[in-house]
Amino acid sequence: MITGGRVIGVGGKTMKIARPEGMEVAINIDSVKAEKGRVTLVYTYNIAYTPNVASISVSGEIHLEEKEADAKRMEESWSKTKQLPQETAEELLTAITYTASAVGTLVAFAINVSAPINVPRARLTPLEGQREAAG
Repeated sequence: MITGGRVIGVGGKTMKIARPEGMEVAINIDSVKAEKGRVTLVYTYNIAYTPNVASISVSGEIHLEEKEADAKRMEESWSKTKQLPQETAEELLTAITYTASAVGTLVAFAINVSAPINVPRARLTPLEGQREAAG
C-alpha cells in the first residue's frame, strides 16, 4: 500500500518554437529498495513533445508499506526480472502518472507547451426540445 512519496527533480526544455504534433510518455522505474517492510521506488517520468519540440522530466520516489517478506520479494523480483506484482504495478503507475501530470502541468506552462494531461474533448448537445443555437 502506498504511504507517501515526493518529487525529487523536475526539468523542462524547449527545443524549438513550434506546435507539437504529439506527446510521448515514458515511465522508468529506476530502483526498488526494501527495508523492514518499507519499499522505496524511485522513478523518472519523461514527456517528449514531438517532433523534437520540447521535453519535461519529473523524478520522484514512492513509499509503500508491505509485509516484510512481501517487500523483500518485491525488491528481489525487480532486481532479477524488472517486474512488480501486477496489482502493485497498476497502483504505482496510477500514482506516478497523477503526480507527474500535476507537476508537469506547471512546467508545461513555464516552457509554453500544452499540459501533459489527456483531457477528453467536451461535446455539447442540445437538450431535447431545444433548438440548436445559430452559429
